[in-house]
Amino acid sequence: MAIAVPMAERDVAPVHCCDFIRSASGRNILFVGAERVDEFADAMRAVRRGHRVLVVNPRETAAARAFRSQRGRFARARIEDLPRIGSGFEVICENYPYPSGPHSAPIRAFAHARLARLAPGGRWILFTESARLATALRMLVEYDADVRRRFVLELARVRLHQAPPSAYPPVPSRFRLIFERCR
Repeated sequence: MAIAVPMAERDVAPVHCCDFIRSASGRNILFVGAERVDEFADAMRAVRRGHRVLVVNPRETAAARAFRSQRGRFARARIEDLPRIGSGFEVICENYPYPSGPHSAPIRAFAHARLARLAPGGRWILFTESARLATALRMLVEYDADVRRRFVLELARVRLHQAPPSAYPPVPSRFRLIFERCR
């Protein structure tokens, strides 16, 4: 089975996407949907570590403009609109997406837009407070043979302090999903 579902109960755990990036510099990293100052600070930490970082969001916030003024790369776009680059991104980071509303895509299309842009061995790291989204993505891996063959999913329920901050109503825990593309 390609799914691991541990309960993260340790007091010390990675909180930001940068905490999951392997130390070697020069990786292609994509931050999807970043809007807040802390998300751009995480992206800038990756830049300072020598990675090639791109942040995408169809909405440009003040934090995005500040990031750009520090020579960060920001594109006002959806991930679905990005051209594919070389072998792909080694890391895709995404905090609290809401694939719903008038511009929503079915869960398979939502996930495929990210998974298709991962390099071999690359990881899509997603934090969400939505049990519904976490379950839908887990079910995608369980029932889609192509996804299950090409990706491994680690799904963990984490405490609030083990996840990036969120402005949404507090819930007792969050979910961290890490999809890793098989080499």
